[in-house]
Amino acid sequence: MKKLNENEKKNQPEETVDNPRREFLKISGAGLAAAGIAPAVAGLPSAARAESNGYDVVVIGGGFAGVTAARDSSNRGLKTLLLEARPRLGGRTFTTSFDGHDVDLGGTWIRWAQPSVWAEMSRYGLEVTESAAASAEQNIWMEGDNRVVGSYAEWAEIYGSASALYYEPAREYLPRPFDPLYRGEFGNLDKMTAREAVEKLDLTSVQKDLMLAAVAIMSHAPSDKSSHLDQLRWYALSEYNLWNMWDNISRYRVAGGTKALIDQMAADGRFETRLGEPVSAISQDGEATVTTKRGEQIRTRKVIVALPLNCIQDVQFSPAISKVKLDASREGHTGSGTKVYMRTKGKHPVFMGHGKEEMPLTFGWTEYNDPEHQILCGFGASPSLLDVYDDDAVQGAFQRFMPDAELSASISYDWNLDPYSKGTWCMFPPGMLTNSLKELQRPEGNVYFAGGDIANGWRGFIDGAIESGAAVARQVNQELTKKAV
Repeated sequence: MKKLNENEKKNQPEETVDNPRREFLKISGAGLAAAGIAPAVAGLPSAARAESNGYDVVVIGGGFAGVTAARDSSNRGLKTLLLEARPRLGGRTFTTSFDGHDVDLGGTWIRWAQPSVWAEMSRYGLEVTESAAASAEQNIWMEGDNRVVGSYAEWAEIYGSASALYYEPAREYLPRPFDPLYRGEFGNLDKMTAREAVEKLDLTSVQKDLMLAAVAIMSHAPSDKSSHLDQLRWYALSEYNLWNMWDNISRYRVAGGTKALIDQMAADGRFETRLGEPVSAISQDGEATVTTKRGEQIRTRKVIVALPLNCIQDVQFSPAISKVKLDASREGHTGSGTKVYMRTKGKHPVFMGHGKEEMPLTFGWTEYNDPEHQILCGFGASPSLLDVYDDDAVQGAFQRFMPDAELSASISYDWNLDPYSKGTWCMFPPGMLTNSLKELQRPEGNVYFAGGDIANGWRGFIDGAIESGAAVARQVNQELTKKAV
């Protein structure tokens, strides 16, 4: 990565390190002092924390699921504590400033077809903006190793006709998209990988490349890692319409970034928040005890674990949680790819680029079209294909779509190296949807589980996180109300 001048340093996210291989843990836990953020906020002073027991609900994880659960629980009159390992709320969403824009290095796009997040947007009177590529002047794709520049209509015909074949089973097997297991019988669709499903179709070589690239970016991993059935879910949730799906996942973003929404939600609750508080253990003996990595033990009636699926394995549960949950956490979801922004020198046509699975960036487009330059956004299927902290590599990756684009700055965040994420968004590997989802949602004693990774609907999205957090908070309240009667 090039040496940054003082102005460029200001555009780096507060949690990014110059090299992803260098002491990533400095941004969390013991590194909170270096980040200039106190470990406890909106709660009791540090000296009093050892005595802060007697909660109704302790929520572990401050992403959208955890904040939703904490807000709803506290607003029902339950004494609620939220523990978050990072020095900020947001989880795998992360808004930072880049070139005067509030860019999201994690979750970004929403739409009104995502009912839980849209209800929150309406509740707080927030607005959306659109990615510049929604009005692209050029569509770019590959024919073999050759770059093709064409119109939206030309690209849509090639890609759309292939997608119609790939998504054809969705309506039959996912007739109720927010109840993904309703059908009950799925043949081999959950055992089949996305790549296998594409390979079975009668496609031209160009169509095949386009489809493999698309399914790879949806799983944010190589195309042989995710379940075909789980991939059909996004299409079903979009009313079985390909273009609705793309609008849902890549067109509309929260004005001011996702931080604008989660800050409103957090401020609307009456819960105590402690940042920089990773949890090491949860034990149950009639009620529950949460032990932080600082050694504090917190007594509570109920615990809501709102951690990423890949991180559940890092908490010691006593008694142990089910083998299905632990096995799923150890196997992990597929999300492990890259996302990067690049500021260009000068102007270029506003474009939407659809590459190939094996390219450093599988998709790239114009996200912000500023008067003097642009900010491009790109996604890749694997960090092995692109070092997002190498400016030369990032420029080369975008030049596969726009050969004359020169880099003046770039910004990214490697979620795979973050110990409190261990990956990006959730897409299930083969077999996990039908074999594990219900168990992942099931409470065990006084311990309940929430999160975007185990939602029924828009799993892997902000919408799914809010859906899950609200549902579990309601369930916990109902259980505590029963006991009070």
